[in-house]
Amino acid sequence: MTSNESGFQLKGTGPEAYERYMVPIHCLTRAEDLIDRVSLQPGEHVLDVACGTGIVSRYAARRVGYLGHVTGVELNPAMLQIAREVSAYVEQIKFLEGSALDLPVSDSQFDVVLCQQAIMFFPDRHAAAREMYRALKPGGRVGLNVWRTPEFNPAFDHLITALEKHAGAEAGAFMRSPFIMKSVAEMRSFFEQAGFSDISVINRIDTLRYPSVEHLVRYETLNIPDPEIHKKEMQEALIGEMNRLVEAYIDDHGVAFPVQDFVVVARR
Repeated sequence: MTSNESGFQLKGTGPEAYERYMVPIHCLTRAEDLIDRVSLQPGEHVLDVACGTGIVSRYAARRVGYLGHVTGVELNPAMLQIAREVSAYVEQIKFLEGSALDLPVSDSQFDVVLCQQAIMFFPDRHAAAREMYRALKPGGRVGLNVWRTPEFNPAFDHLITALEKHAGAEAGAFMRSPFIMKSVAEMRSFFEQAGFSDISVINRIDTLRYPSVEHLVRYETLNIPDPEIHKKEMQEALIGEMNRLVEAYIDDHGVAFPVQDFVVVARR
């Protein structure tokens, strides 16, 4: 089905589109799960590292209540703008521009540090873990989640294949870039070397659902910078290829896939 046939059109670009389309699909259940795993309590002070448009910060603010506080740090000013707009009436959230490798916060300031689906993009993941450790109070907790490699996330494994076939290796490499964390041992090493204790690495398995294969392709290619990807002919080619590749995952309500993350919980 083409976009003209379905009437399906995306609105907004960049961070606005990310908040509108990607947050509901990828971020809501992960945010709740992460907050549950660190046992976030009323009155606690929370740091959300690489907060994006602020979904984890907003969920954390609900949990800590008016006696608590949440600080979100994000390097991308456009993401921060959306985060501030959608959180404008949540008094206990403050957003700061800054890098995960040099957090703009004091030592031993927070009860909990959270980081959702971001560590794979940090140029120095060991340095980021050390900064999380520095920001925590003694005894404080860290919670982090991150994609596993593509073979554990078939929606993206197949989309990478389709992109490589129809758009080239560069587009496939762009789609592959978040899916680089290979093992429990690798995840554990970041936090062990930073000084954390009581480290627990969990393989979290969930279901990822889209209303249709067309939605999958259009949503997940939104952020690919190559304008050729977004032309009608290319989108139709990718949708056709994906309909063939993911036929086994299509049901009467759309298309659904298993999805796997690593989740890390540890204590300073």
